[in-house]
This record gives sequence, structure tokens and C-alpha cells, in this order.
Amino acid sequence: MRVIIYKTKHGATRKVGKILSHYLNDCLLMNINDIDYPTLQKAESIIVGTPVYYGKLDQDIISFIQNNQDLLIARHYCLYVVGILQSEFMTYVTNAFDFQILKNIKVIAGLGGALYYPDLAISEKMILQVMNKRSPVIRKQKNKDLFENFNDEEIKIFAQKIKHLT
Repeated sequence: MRVIIYKTKHGATRKVGKILSHYLNDCLLMNINDIDYPTLQKAESIIVGTPVYYGKLDQDIISFIQNNQDLLIARHYCLYVVGILQSEFMTYVTNAFDFQILKNIKVIAGLGGALYYPDLAISEKMILQVMNKRSPVIRKQKNKDLFENFNDEEIKIFAQKIKHLT
């Protein structure tokens, strides 16, 4: 059995987890706020999904990984990053973790992200405007509430690499 642990604010990291679980077949999704440690102890693999907010990985996920290294290492853990700036995912990962943690992650991937405009706070919309002027990645289409750049091919490749671990 594989377990996907994720943290999500607007649903994008959970959505990628669901797609990933489809490709992996034998998989259980678990929100980080509802972790069942006895189930994790039985898992063959643990896949951790983290969103990127304001250019950083989610702090709850960072803490979980830092505080549970023995559990994770024994279960060939993997990490996927969900963020609009997909090409920057390794920058976020290396800023969050030192080599002692990074050396134990079996597979790492940046799988794209999503923005659900109606769910964004005013402060998030303002930061998004500034960020988009620096790196014009997000093209908001008129009358569209959703921007997604999930990379399904990368999700498939990530799943295949996880399958080869066990």
C-alpha cells in the first residue's frame, strides 16, 4: 500500500494527489491534518505533496518531513510540489531542506499548479499581479475563474518512478 500525504489550501495539491493515486492504483490519500500514523507504519511508500505559497513550500509539510525522517526513509518516500512556476520547484525544495534530508527523498517532481481566482484573498491577488509582471506565466482569460498548468505527462512519469521503487 502507498499513502499520499498532502496539504492544500485551495484544492490543487489534493487534485494532483487524486490523479497520482489513479496512476498508482493501490493508494490512500491522507490530509496532513488527519494523519493516521498506524496506517503510515504499514505503508510501502509514502508520497508527500506540498503546495507553494509566496515562493515557499508549506511549513506544515516541511515540519512533517523534518520530524519524521525515520518513518519516511524506511518507506521510500517521495515528494511532489504543486505550484504555478513549475520550473522553479527545485529552488523551493533546496531552500526548504538541507542535504541530509534531500539525499533520502527517492523521487521529486514539480507537477504544475492551479489558481482559483474566486478563492484568492485580496492580498494574494495583489501579490499575484506583482509576481506575474516579473515572470509572466499566468494568462488570465477573460471571464475564467481558473488557471491550471498541471502537467499530466510529468504526473505519469512521477507515478512510474514510484512504482519502480517497490
